[in-house]
Amino acid sequence: MKTSPPTPRLALNFPGTLAGFECGFAELRAGLARESLTPAARYNVELVFEEIVANIVRYGAKDRVVDIRVMLDVRDDSLALTFDDDGVAFDPNTKPDPVPAKSLADASIGGRGIMLVRRLSSAIDYDRTPEQRNRLVVTLPLPAVGIEQEQKSQHR
Repeated sequence: MKTSPPTPRLALNFPGTLAGFECGFAELRAGLARESLTPAARYNVELVFEEIVANIVRYGAKDRVVDIRVMLDVRDDSLALTFDDDGVAFDPNTKPDPVPAKSLADASIGGRGIMLVRRLSSAIDYDRTPEQRNRLVVTLPLPAVGIEQEQKSQHR
């Protein structure tokens, strides 16, 4: 018997514009406030969201607005952020990390978001769906993410 995937704890849908990004980020923060996450966990989820969605908005399509969907799933040992968009195909796993600059004067601004997401995650899985959508699942390990224990008041 095939089981259906779990219902995401948070599901967002917004246009790939600056205003859409701002609304999506506000919805994400409101949803995260309802979860028992440590400040470090929230920071990591927000950082991954910001880096991935900013790339989708910037590079997803030049001639139209991209449709973006983001889901957050809480698993036994991890959190999974699923990013789904109808922009041009892009597998971040094929992009190499930037070469470190030899000096601060030689360092360029930007271009390190995917590398940062890789460092935070335990897995990054990409698929181009039959519907011509990008699906990127970024898994953040719970020990590194830091889900808080049950409310202290329950243990008193």
